[in-house]
Amino acid sequence: MRLVNTYLSIKEIKKQEIAIIRHLFAKEYAENIEVNSYKYEDRKYFETDFDIIDIEFRKENVFKEIDKLINIHVKAMQLINQDVEIIVANDDTDVEIQLFEKNCNDISVFGLFITRREIEAIKPYYISTICNAYLSFENVSFGVIF
Repeated sequence: MRLVNTYLSIKEIKKQEIAIIRHLFAKEYAENIEVNSYKYEDRKYFETDFDIIDIEFRKENVFKEIDKLINIHVKAMQLINQDVEIIVANDDTDVEIQLFEKNCNDISVFGLFITRREIEAIKPYYISTICNAYLSFENVSFGVIF
């Protein structure tokens, strides 16, 4: 599976910041990490994807792996010189990004969503002074069969 970690930002994330974030992933994952940046004319946000290639989660350790991902993103959020919203999903995040562009509080179909904001309608999986992480296996399985 390809695990897509999409950072949405108002301004383009700096190349130095991207390199540091890529290094955070590389320290934790032996899998190949691909990084791509996009800015589509019809979209408000810059998109920077950190894709973990051929990663596999098992039912026995999926929460440990999700926690590891959140920790990487918390560190990255502290390094980036702007607010970002992070969407994590299997293979692609385009549907989630389109929904987010329409309503930034409608994250009900997202697998993992990390933000500095509080989304009142949904209980966070993880809370810190830096960010909140919202987790749902309803529409995104992270490759795990429950």
